[in-house]
Amino acid sequence: MTGPALPATQQDLAPENEETASIAPSAQHEVAIEAVAPGQESATLSARLTDQSSSALKGMTWKVRNAAGDTVYDSSATSAAIALQPGFYTVEAHYGSVVLDESFTLLEGTAMELRFVLNAGALRVLPRIKGMAPPGLASMTRIFALTGKSKGKMVQESAIPGTVINLTAGQYRVENRLNGGNAVSVIDVTIQPGIMSSVEIDHRAGLARLAYVGAPDARVEWEIRQGDTTQLANISGINANVALKPGSYTAIARIGSESLTASFQIKEGEARDILLGN
Repeated sequence: MTGPALPATQQDLAPENEETASIAPSAQHEVAIEAVAPGQESATLSARLTDQSSSALKGMTWKVRNAAGDTVYDSSATSAAIALQPGFYTVEAHYGSVVLDESFTLLEGTAMELRFVLNAGALRVLPRIKGMAPPGLASMTRIFALTGKSKGKMVQESAIPGTVINLTAGQYRVENRLNGGNAVSVIDVTIQPGIMSSVEIDHRAGLARLAYVGAPDARVEWEIRQGDTTQLANISGINANVALKPGSYTAIARIGSESLTASFQIKEGEARDILLGN
């Protein structure tokens, strides 16, 4: 599935990588074969992060198809032990955003154990407004591959800041957008096998704290304009926090047929209270 278009790079970010391991990539898989009685053929599948990893990965999702394309196994397991008839099979496995696509042939009178090496790492994205303590705003992170089979496609999306995202080793473009605002930042990162990188994304923005000081049960709809252009709309509630790029704005609070407006400026790293009411 093809994701949204790749975002342009912005030179306003500084990554901070936190290495928790450093392991070189190696072979894609290891195979062990054992002779068994005819009719007892099987395949056991497992995966490790790198060839130096000591244990199989938990949370793997396996799908095995036969030569006709029929699914013969579809489940999540650390180690998938499958009774199979001799023949050709394809394996599709997922570990977060990491996708494994392999094939094998099971001969009569054999049991195979396939131990795959994913050659993967992980990324944790921590967004904030530059110069401010975390304002508690939700954000959306999208990750696009710059290399490999998925080059140019979005490979992962997360709405939870700080979530650990598993990725195949390679280069990626990370786009983070603070919800309820127009602040977007983009950075390129390199994922190395066996390494988790923590990237702090500093948005060059300010925080507008919108508040209606009239009736506490009023239904308020907010709109933020910059000149004649609507930057944000469909913001509901007595109070709302929005992250905005530096500039001049107009806040509009609509309560029924009544509209209240206030013009204001936002600077980088600034938090401003915008109060509207009767």
